[in-house]
Amino acid sequence: MKASQARWLQDAVIRAYILYVTLMHSHASWTLCVACHNPTSSTRSAMRGFCEIAALLASLFLLHTSTCVALSSTGIPAHVWKHLLDVEPNRHLQQLGEISESEDALTRTYFSSAHKKAAHKILRWMEQAGMTAYIDAIGNVHGVVEGSQPQLGELLVGSHYDTVVDGGKFDGAMGLLLAISAVKAVHLEALRRAHKLPMLQWAIDSVADNEDIDLPIRAVKGLLPGSIRVVGFCDEEGIRFKSTFLGSRAIAGTLIRHNQLAARGADGRSLEEVLMTSGGVTGVVVPNPAEAVQALALKPSSVRHYVEFHIEQGPQLEAAGLALGVVSGIAGQTWLSVSVEGVQNHGGTVPMPLRKDPMLAAAEAIGAIEETCMGRGDELGQLRVEGEALMCTVGSIQVHPNQVNIIPKWVNFTVDVRCKREEFRHEVIALVEARLQAVCSRRGLNCTTTQTHNASPVHSDEQLVAKLQAAVHKAQPMIQQLVPAVSGGSSSSNGACSASGSSSTTSSCTAGSTDPALFRSTQSEVPVLLSGAGHDAMAVADITKIGMVFVRCAGGVSHNPAEHVDPRDVAAATTAFATFMEMDVLDWEDGSYEPIS
Repeated sequence: MKASQARWLQDAVIRAYILYVTLMHSHASWTLCVACHNPTSSTRSAMRGFCEIAALLASLFLLHTSTCVALSSTGIPAHVWKHLLDVEPNRHLQQLGEISESEDALTRTYFSSAHKKAAHKILRWMEQAGMTAYIDAIGNVHGVVEGSQPQLGELLVGSHYDTVVDGGKFDGAMGLLLAISAVKAVHLEALRRAHKLPMLQWAIDSVADNEDIDLPIRAVKGLLPGSIRVVGFCDEEGIRFKSTFLGSRAIAGTLIRHNQLAARGADGRSLEEVLMTSGGVTGVVVPNPAEAVQALALKPSSVRHYVEFHIEQGPQLEAAGLALGVVSGIAGQTWLSVSVEGVQNHGGTVPMPLRKDPMLAAAEAIGAIEETCMGRGDELGQLRVEGEALMCTVGSIQVHPNQVNIIPKWVNFTVDVRCKREEFRHEVIALVEARLQAVCSRRGLNCTTTQTHNASPVHSDEQLVAKLQAAVHKAQPMIQQLVPAVSGGSSSSNGACSASGSSSTTSSCTAGSTDPALFRSTQSEVPVLLSGAGHDAMAVADITKIGMVFVRCAGGVSHNPAEHVDPRDVAAATTAFATFMEMDVLDWEDGSYEPIS
């Protein structure tokens, strides 16, 4: 190398250093950089320009490398995890809760304008999480991540985005939005591990502007070994067509078997007719709904297992002071329609002993049902009833002619019986029917019972239950860090953790605390609960193993505008979900990715 070339190279290195200092600190050094050397020949001028460009590139590289080394070695800053696991899911819940058919109540029923608007909102959030998203013929919203090892099958997750009339913001919607945020969190962690640091830095910059992190599909494609499919089920509540689990049964391939295309709404039109004439959620007319629906069925061999997070819709977690619980299974259900026939007569002229009053018989029978289901008689016993989690509900009564001064002609009422085991439920039904007949026989009345609905219990996969419990435990350090920040306590601002709460510095994920007497989202135990309510997991269980996690809700209230999940519990649940996904699709034992430290 000639002396002049060495001098110009040295000059370029000096300029790169000065420009690096300039970029890091101030623009004041630029003047010094320009005045370093002043070659006179045209050749040297061209070389100088080249060197200046090289200096700029070198300085930018040095600046980027310093940032990337920090990200790679210390983990993603804690404030980024807080934004992703707390701010975004809570914000999305409120935004989705504002999409309603009614201005004074939250109502988002299947195929309504609000339902369609919500579907497209969810689709956009899925895309921002790095998923390929689409809406299928029946209205389910899918977000798909294709893993690098597709032969392992998909992790299927999701919940429903429809609501009951005058419902709450959290039933169904929360579980779906948690899943989307969890996918984004796992993608962010995968970017860090794969050293895709420019994209990672861009995501961090989005947080600084309080914007949703938007991960392009091309930036995260193939980073995860395992595949994920998030599904927003179009209709679980069954309000529009009086038929439940339409979305989940479509992907399970059982909707046709249950004859649900023939289900009719209040306008007299069937689901099949609506799809053929209006096109449902997408507005695209479906010429052959039966064929289109059958094509939506997932192959059982393509699905590894299904996981759903859902509000508890009961008071047990709140009573225990715990944010999360794992579900052992979903209770089986039987619905009875009971008809008691008497003799209609004048209420002021017929002596009490001579009446054939179906109302009094129904009242006695309902009391007898309560005695049976509380285990107060000799037939079942309290211990068996409690062990089987038996629930009996009389939820509807009709009276004819329903006049204040007339002994009724007939009374109809319903009985809903739920418990863990199929055999025990059949035993309870037999006892209930026997006691009904005994009451009616003694009073000289005709009493009939008809079973209108039967659903077998669904049991969670034992390995999934254990893995979900492990994920909740593993998420506790990150939850401990997030909760004080949500509740106004102090937390470390410079800690850095992985999605599961692990960190290169032990203290960064355990800073801060919250008064357990006031509120506690962290937990040392993870209870196992039975779900008395039906969920989409019941339908999906026809094609794969299932697991569920319940999230504490205020007062156990659901299907009600007062339905509420504390934002801190939303953050805790999102963190646990992301931790489970990290364990399930990112950290394979085959060494594709390094284990969590």
